[in-house]
Amino acid sequence: MKFSFAQILLLVSAVAAQPVQWSDLETRDTDLAFRIYSNNVREYTEKRFPDERPWDERKYGVIEALNSRIHDFPTLVGLQELKHNQLVDVLAGLNGQNQTEFPWAHYGVGRDDGVEKGEYSAILYNTLEWDLLNGTYKWLSPTPDVPSYGWDAGSRRIVTMTTFRNKQTGTKVNYFNTHLDNKSEQSRQESTKLIVGWLQSIPNDYPQFLSGDFNSIASDIAYETVADYMADTNVIANIHETGNETTYTGFEYGDHQSVIDFIWAPSNSNKPKSGVEVVGYEVLSNNYSDFRFSDHRPVTSHFRISSN
Repeated sequence: MKFSFAQILLLVSAVAAQPVQWSDLETRDTDLAFRIYSNNVREYTEKRFPDERPWDERKYGVIEALNSRIHDFPTLVGLQELKHNQLVDVLAGLNGQNQTEFPWAHYGVGRDDGVEKGEYSAILYNTLEWDLLNGTYKWLSPTPDVPSYGWDAGSRRIVTMTTFRNKQTGTKVNYFNTHLDNKSEQSRQESTKLIVGWLQSIPNDYPQFLSGDFNSIASDIAYETVADYMADTNVIANIHETGNETTYTGFEYGDHQSVIDFIWAPSNSNKPKSGVEVVGYEVLSNNYSDFRFSDHRPVTSHFRISSN
């Protein structure tokens, strides 16, 4: 017996304490059901916070969380703050010993030299599910084509910009991933202006998605700049998993917590004839064994793009 999507929503609301099984949602063969997964994994560093474990311990939690969400639907993954050695570790963890069955790859560069030095805002994807049609990156500064600092930022900042085609349905999407500066409010404000401008200048009409650590809360100008152009999936999702609310937690259990990590969708999502539905939103746990694998929780959003 098949249920309509509306019936499923009613059933889900009646058993809200149970995890949502996205695979139960009915789609047509021409629809694309997919997920975006975003997580600041905390950089590899020898100067660790109290209660922060070394990367060689934390990486297993990062990979386990990823593996819990990438197998039921095609998934695009945006990771922030990871160094090159961390990227290598994560890809190895996703691909395992079988490089044919799970050929995970990435697009993105280190922000300090445009190659491998410094933190990445990398986009990971399964090449069995997605074709990378186009990719580029820009620095969040007045000189975006070269490694550079912008507006009193404490670090170089970068946005990774891609276009993918789903191999099963042929559906194309634009997906950006970024990490805004934690020091300079002006940098965050100017960076979001740049990102929105680049989204607006894309020479195609494919649905646009953006993820990242914005180091901004919903009342900040940087957030509002993006919200004027896109929809926050935390706000408009049809279904919210219960349990976790904040996305930044720190490593110590008494640390201040906040929502600064976001996944954005087209502004007309969930509206009639928009073609894009934000089915669900979830903040995952960052607990692994007896510690936190990052000072940020992973955030996921589940989408359905219809052919109308």
